[in-house]
Amino acid sequence: MKKAKFIKQIMIYGVILLVSSLISELVNQIWPGFPMPPALIGMILLYVLLTLKIVKLEQVEGVSNFFVQIISLIFIPSGVALVTKLDVLKAEGVQIIIVVVMSTLMLLLFTAGISWILIKVKEAVIARQQRRTVEVEED
Repeated sequence: MKKAKFIKQIMIYGVILLVSSLISELVNQIWPGFPMPPALIGMILLYVLLTLKIVKLEQVEGVSNFFVQIISLIFIPSGVALVTKLDVLKAEGVQIIIVVVMSTLMLLLFTAGISWILIKVKEAVIARQQRRTVEVEED
């Protein structure tokens, strides 16, 4: 990949991170009890920009692939922090595992429920459009 293209892609990510940090700080100022992580805001912002075709996939694909290649390095600090808390894991390990499993199951059930509702709404909308089309053709 050309250096200029790679630098442009990094600049796009930099702007997204800057804007997401500013939004996070703004939300924190307005609603202190509800902290919004800048990384989450950045992912949502990137998704919206890609969906609305403001940012093209080609404009961020190279840096995205690079980040995927080095993702194991990004998790090293988390792993080191986890190792430093082995005493907590030993004392609370079973409870932590139960909470993680239960929250994962709740998330899966919630996601399945929302998906089911969206599918039913889509089917109802399609059926309604088909009825209208039949009514118009009969007239």
